[in-house]
Amino acid sequence: MFAPGEVRCVDWQQRLNAALDYIEDGLEEEIDWTEAARRASCSTFHLLRMFEIVAGVSAADYLRRRRLSRAALELTTSDEKVIDLALRLGYDSPDAFARAFKREFGITPREAREPGIRLKTWPRLSFEIVLKGDTHMDFRVESREAMDLTGLKLTTTIEDGRQLQEVPAFWDRTRRSGDLAKLERSIPAGSKLGVAGVCADMDADSQEFSYLIAIEAPRDRSNLPAGCVDIRTGSGVWAIFESRGPLPGAIQDTIRRIYAEWFPTSGYEHAGGPELEVYTKGDQDSPDYYCEVWIPVVKAARG
Repeated sequence: MFAPGEVRCVDWQQRLNAALDYIEDGLEEEIDWTEAARRASCSTFHLLRMFEIVAGVSAADYLRRRRLSRAALELTTSDEKVIDLALRLGYDSPDAFARAFKREFGITPREAREPGIRLKTWPRLSFEIVLKGDTHMDFRVESREAMDLTGLKLTTTIEDGRQLQEVPAFWDRTRRSGDLAKLERSIPAGSKLGVAGVCADMDADSQEFSYLIAIEAPRDRSNLPAGCVDIRTGSGVWAIFESRGPLPGAIQDTIRRIYAEWFPTSGYEHAGGPELEVYTKGDQDSPDYYCEVWIPVVKAARG
């Protein structure tokens, strides 16, 4: 039973579960994330972001844990050699397998075969998306031309949610070093973007992505901080969401709701380009602080 106002999003459940079926069938093979996305009838970028937010774990972490869980079961129910099991599950060597196994379970594969050993393994997931709809989301959809941006770059990872700590720390370092002030002074006349956060280039296998603190690229680059890199957004349609509340919690919650609540019923999916966090002047610790999240979107495909 669902509470009043709740809606079960059957379409996205079926699409995400189709990708899960592909992952489960391929635990002993190399996973092609593009193929997984095709099964879900969406872009690779969209699948990875939806998976991370709806499941609470990245797709790559889930795959790793499911493979190690299968290994744990095999170790306790068969006499297969560790080296053969490691190679069958895609590890380059028994040592690489043993390191991953111990990191996950706290013991070695050989110790797992000792009588009485108890292991906590990861069961297969099954997606069930329930939309409560108890809090509205303010957004607008706009068409925009391509933008040339430049800024300072951080390479971070969604593994274990590390980006949630590393990105705010990156902003703090940039502010303390004076580089944020240099970017602010270099904003081109007439630019309404200000200093923005830019998320781009997510890699499914490494779980890494690029995060830039960036401005629209000025003609005069002489006052930019050292180490700036350029990035270009595509022209097209953006879904622009309002976020209110102290940073970083408010904007992190907005991003979570975009993927978990808005996308499943919006008729749109992620276009695969950079996402923007657009900040306004004001007290970022205030409960009324206003900023925006810009997501490039296209009409959703249907399988």
